[in-house]
Amino acid sequence: MNILAISGSVRKDSYNTALLNEISELSPKHMHVNLFDAINQIPIFDPELADEYMPDSVLRLLSMIRESDGIIFSAPEYAHGVSGVLKNLLDWLVASDAPILKPVMVTSVSTSGLGGVRSFSPLITILTAMNTFVVIEASFCVPYAKEKFDESLNLNDEITTKRIEISMQAFERAISTNKQHS
Repeated sequence: MNILAISGSVRKDSYNTALLNEISELSPKHMHVNLFDAINQIPIFDPELADEYMPDSVLRLLSMIRESDGIIFSAPEYAHGVSGVLKNLLDWLVASDAPILKPVMVTSVSTSGLGGVRSFSPLITILTAMNTFVVIEASFCVPYAKEKFDESLNLNDEITTKRIEISMQAFERAISTNKQHS
């Protein structure tokens, strides 16, 4: 199973990217989680370009989405919403059929007690409007990130580790069911 992971953060020491790395490490061996590490190479969305000329970075992303069995988005919270860089990526995807009915898992990590819910909820709304298959039972938020990740951004929280395992099981079931109905 090929899973594409997209962090909505460009920060070097991003908790959202760290969570995706942990998900990759904790996933069953048959689930290959590949981190898309070029979000900062996606140009500002321009509908005229989308109609006439897709930038290479966007074409690469679309190809990765088409080749994947599912996508995991990890969304940092900026100004009580989805980060601009992630929203920009999503704007490019709206012009494509690549994400339609693709199983999607949503996560968010925050240092606050809300766990990034103010980006998590709008992201689910955006992805639903794009006709993706948001797997709610696999999606989750991680609050108090500074207490759950060490200085090297390694996860050191048993509850979050267990949540990842349960989420990946639910995500795998949803992907398998989706494949059966495709």
